[in-house]
Amino acid sequence: MQQSRRPPAKRHPYRGKKAFATNATNASGSPQQHATPIPRVATPPLTEAVPLDTPRFADLGKEKLLHPILLQTIIEDLKFDHMMPVQAATLHDLLAKRIDCLAQAKTGTGKTIAFLLPAIQTLINLNRPPGSGVSLLVISPTRELAMQIAKEATALLKRLPKYKVSFAIGGTNKNTEEDKILKGCDILIATPGRLLDHLSNQHVQWNFRNLDTLVLDEADRLLDMGFMPALKEIVKSLPDKEKSKRQGMLFSATIAPHVENVAHLILSKDYKFISTIPEGELNTHERVPQHLITVPAFSDVAAALVGSIRSEVALNGADTFKAIVFAPTAALVDFYGDILEALPNLPPTSVLHSRVSQSKRTNVTNAFRTAKNGILVATDVVARGMDFPLVTNVFQVGIPADKESYVHRLGRTARAGAEGRGTFIVTEAETFFPKWTLKEITFEPADADITAKSEIRIIAEKMEDHAKTYQAWLGYYKNHMKGLKWDIPELVRQGNRFALEGLGAPEVPGIKKSTVSKMGLKGAKGLTVVPDPPRVAGGHRGGGGEGRSAGSGGKGKVQKVDRGLNW
Repeated sequence: MQQSRRPPAKRHPYRGKKAFATNATNASGSPQQHATPIPRVATPPLTEAVPLDTPRFADLGKEKLLHPILLQTIIEDLKFDHMMPVQAATLHDLLAKRIDCLAQAKTGTGKTIAFLLPAIQTLINLNRPPGSGVSLLVISPTRELAMQIAKEATALLKRLPKYKVSFAIGGTNKNTEEDKILKGCDILIATPGRLLDHLSNQHVQWNFRNLDTLVLDEADRLLDMGFMPALKEIVKSLPDKEKSKRQGMLFSATIAPHVENVAHLILSKDYKFISTIPEGELNTHERVPQHLITVPAFSDVAAALVGSIRSEVALNGADTFKAIVFAPTAALVDFYGDILEALPNLPPTSVLHSRVSQSKRTNVTNAFRTAKNGILVATDVVARGMDFPLVTNVFQVGIPADKESYVHRLGRTARAGAEGRGTFIVTEAETFFPKWTLKEITFEPADADITAKSEIRIIAEKMEDHAKTYQAWLGYYKNHMKGLKWDIPELVRQGNRFALEGLGAPEVPGIKKSTVSKMGLKGAKGLTVVPDPPRVAGGHRGGGGEGRSAGSGGKGKVQKVDRGLNW
């Protein structure tokens, strides 16, 4: 009997054929009946449990360090009672003395409140007239974190609606952002690149003339992403710190020499260093069980991922299985996302990476944050600074850029005292990474279940983006040839095998001649090099550039369809 075949799998950066189950619904999407509210201790959302021996926010009110309306919002609306350790360690001095500080604190520990409250209190104390410009500027490494901070700032200002919060991030309309800044913005949360764009406009720059507080959140991440030159240019565009007497704050999970360098750029010479990480405290990678799955070839990785997810779902149940799958490139994120979405009996799957539009990234982030179950396939865009409660599993597919990336990815699980598990899937060629780069981490070897390989091949053969995924794979692993002990011919050989056996491509995908040169692969044997499209009027090349059929010969590939989201 012939089995019915699945419809062709089509690429789409934003999916959701099944809604994530939220607290208001069960896993099937039906409203829960007779749900009784469960009393809970008043604690900040998405953070670790609050110790009851820390000071209360009410104590700041007794000392008249916080405005009564702001205190009312904190206690009555947000249900915050005792401070988190990072808040207890920093808030008093930041409020009473307006010191500059470099604070070492992990993500998910309440640090956002620690820098927002002093800045908002300064805004209230000065009581400037409307149109006085930006009082607080927070610089964040990612769009998602910036929007999360803006959301918390808006919540704190619930009873003080005259103060306006805006964000400036890539992927949104720059003119709309500019209008909001010029029409009256008291608090601005921004990513470095977009902020630098805005500061090139003298009218926007003028709106920072009364800047009272400058905060760098996830400072180590900002520097790891190469933003030091941008930060220097931003500081040059702002009023002189000595003359303006603005307060500076840096929050960072790690304190490396380059973080101290940026501290000298942002903070006064007599800044205070505060660490809220107890000496000897176990980090996530030291306390979370981590399993290592090794497969023979790159074409086996997807099957091993599916096998591992199915095993975890069978063990713990689909209703509470909430996982993040990290992949090296946006194209591989789409590939694994399409595979997982097409397979039956798995929780709903969505994807997140830098090529997804900002509005869709926001919707995916918000949906996954409130979901009871689901699978999010992502690049490192969510590896740091993002709080997703109740994540039970983190899967890392292929080697990450470095040890820090591995550790921060793993940190998305086992948050707020919950349990979690990590699974690292590598090929035999990549075993150098867990053996040497992660030598301080103890892995528990696990068998690879690749029985889904034939299922995956049927799905993969119908996908459109073989060329794009193949090209991204070559580009990523070219950067790791030293560790892999490969030369260019071996890179191409492995890539071609992955394209044919793993991606289900009918032939080795073509790569445009100009792209081959840019990748440093000119003259490499085994590549299928295709001519660049002819130039058309205006000096642009035809053929839609790096389109869906780039390098594929244009053999009737179905165009991408965005099916939206059904949440």
